Amino acid sequence: MLVSYNLLKNYVDIDIPAPVLAEKMVMVGFEVEEMTDLSKTMQNVVVGKITKITPHENSDHLQICQVDIGEGTVQIVTGAQNVFEGATVPVAKDKSLLPDGTKITKGKLRGVESCGMLCSGGELGLSAGDFENAEVNGIMIMDDRYAAGTDMREILGLFDYVIDFKITANRPDCQSVIGIAREAAAVLNKPFKLPATPLATESDDINDYISVEVKNYDLCPRYMGAVVKNIKIAPSPKWLADALKKSGIRSINNIVDITNFVMLETGQPMHAFDLRELEDNKIIVRNAEKGESIELLDGKVAKLSPEMLVIADGKKPSCLAGVMGGAGSGIKDDTTAVFFECAKFARDSIRKTAKAVGVRTESSARYEKGTDIKNVEYALNRALSLICELEAGEVVCGRVDKNRGIEDDRTLAVSVNKINALLGLEIHGEKMKEILNSLLIQTKLSGDTLTCQIPSFRSDIEFTADIAEEVIRLYGCDHIVGTALRTENTLGGYLPKLELQRKLKKYMTALSLNEIYTYSFIAKGETEKLGLSSDKAITILNPLGEEYSVMRTQLVSSMLRVIATNANRGNEQGEYFELSKRFIPKSLPLTEQPDELSTVCIGLFGENKDFYELKGIVQQTLEFLGCKNAKYVAQNLPPYMHPGRSACVYEGKKLAAVLGEIHPLTAAAFDIPKKCLVAEIYLDLFENRKKEIEIYKPLPKFPAVTRDLALICARDLQVGDMLDAIKQGAGKLLESAQLFDVYTGEQIDSDKKSVAFKLVLRSANETLTEQTVDGTVKKVLESLKKIGANLRI
Repeated sequence: MLVSYNLLKNYVDIDIPAPVLAEKMVMVGFEVEEMTDLSKTMQNVVVGKITKITPHENSDHLQICQVDIGEGTVQIVTGAQNVFEGATVPVAKDKSLLPDGTKITKGKLRGVESCGMLCSGGELGLSAGDFENAEVNGIMIMDDRYAAGTDMREILGLFDYVIDFKITANRPDCQSVIGIAREAAAVLNKPFKLPATPLATESDDINDYISVEVKNYDLCPRYMGAVVKNIKIAPSPKWLADALKKSGIRSINNIVDITNFVMLETGQPMHAFDLRELEDNKIIVRNAEKGESIELLDGKVAKLSPEMLVIADGKKPSCLAGVMGGAGSGIKDDTTAVFFECAKFARDSIRKTAKAVGVRTESSARYEKGTDIKNVEYALNRALSLICELEAGEVVCGRVDKNRGIEDDRTLAVSVNKINALLGLEIHGEKMKEILNSLLIQTKLSGDTLTCQIPSFRSDIEFTADIAEEVIRLYGCDHIVGTALRTENTLGGYLPKLELQRKLKKYMTALSLNEIYTYSFIAKGETEKLGLSSDKAITILNPLGEEYSVMRTQLVSSMLRVIATNANRGNEQGEYFELSKRFIPKSLPLTEQPDELSTVCIGLFGENKDFYELKGIVQQTLEFLGCKNAKYVAQNLPPYMHPGRSACVYEGKKLAAVLGEIHPLTAAAFDIPKKCLVAEIYLDLFENRKKEIEIYKPLPKFPAVTRDLALICARDLQVGDMLDAIKQGAGKLLESAQLFDVYTGEQIDSDKKSVAFKLVLRSANETLTEQTVDGTVKKVLESLKKIGANLRI
């Protein structure tokens, strides 16, 4: 919301500089996004009087002007042909600054010294509606009443600040100069001056000019209008054009400018209809009919639907309610009578309509946030009073006012003690009353009770907390003193799941993995590229785009996207992990919340990466999570895994992880040029697991005995199954069993392989005898024989 500091002074007696006012407004909840000192946009530009003109001896189009600038006469060379002796013109002196950032210094043109520049309207940032003759092709010729040497900033009203306030959605009343002025008056403890609306009306009856019917009061709770005849279309006075320009609106003509100014001043949008363009002299506020369309003022043709509200005449839509007027209904140079519309429209209706037709205006922006139903009448009268003040037409007697009834202001009774308890302060009831009355919330105090009459423009105030907010923001948050929490339980902490995830991230970072973050939604095609079905994925009703249309049931596709991006940008290798959730529905379509399963995805790429490096990372991570007796099997592998270089990890009968190299076809589908491996660890299996108490054992007192076993077995026998057999046969004496060789080739049948293990045996109670060791090895061999592994001879 752009607000002129000088304009605010018309409503409040402001006696502090603009920067100080902005700071005070910030302290009561109005963020200042930007503040522009207009005086610094132009410097050293003054009014000049041309006293003499002579031709340039070295040019057939340049002229040498002697210009009186108040403090003396300077010589300026110009190429403009519209200047003449006695002309009053704007002069950019030596070392001047123009609004577009151009700096002017003295110099020579064709050998003749020029101490500045004569300016056109465009060079001063002016258009036709801003200043007389600003649009002339050449130097801007000014009125002779301006004295030589007068600062152009004074004439153009640039000794001013424009403050850009950020208005929050709960304060639609401050989408106006009056709304900001009300707040400034309360902040400065000054009276607020609402402009009067004096009228000089004619004796005609409005019913002789127009008839109005409202067919949908739900979407249009109030519709008011007035007729003005004998319209005189003319440029707006300077004060009005300046006010609009500083708020970012272009001046058009006096009638249109009045409607725009009233919108800026009061926050109530208006529209002016050319009365002769209204068929049958009717206004009908109704829903659009199926198949109707309207050409808007900006030339765009909008296709309408029945849920949209239109302002129609006797035959066709003339205005898209609250958004933009129709092309035929606008004010023209020969307009002689107008119908001023001022209405309250439903917020949701305007928002949906503006979005549907792809048009958003200053009017629709205000209607979307909400307007005050009582402000409609004041805004209409304010516009009519400006018509009279500017002598732009004659106001016809009578007003159209269609409504279902205007509710009285709400009354809210609140407790002083409850407000103090909520704020943690001790503010006297009289002080609260004073603050609320300064905000135009008429308040009476009786004992502990504040009875507040809530004005219609404060739709955001509903409960005690809202009144408390008004009190504290004017009383000052700097009065709040920090106090210690009144409890013995002052220690905070993470929930067990979050604590586990936090520690796991640190652990995986220590394993030299880099954490990544990706979206929880992906394209359907991503799942299908993995060879998985997307039928079990949850489809998003309002996705950001097709590439974000389903909730992911796995993290692998997101990891592969990251790997593909890095690999294709020249990175030779990478090590990543992501800790996030998979979304698994209980049924589709959804009838209840899906399962959100915490998962860790690990990704490696690079020519030097292999299965065993990834397995080591997964194994260490599972041990960190407390996974006991993890079993690696090459069965039930996902289709995106390489069948000979992948494994599933089970803890008992539960799948704890999958890991391995990506299938070549999957790598090609994701455009990954390098060797790539991924793993998923299903963290939800371990999140609710109680942490086991760590038991520390003393260093062994007795020596260990080692035995190497070379075994012959079928090629498809898993090493994991052999280790299980070794553990079962050795019992408690087995300290460790480590694979150290796998051999196939000469001296071994083609369907067999040789597998060698190193066994470490130790007793905690005695030194093992040769007899005990041999007996244990015998049991191990018997256990291995049962699964088809025999001692190699």
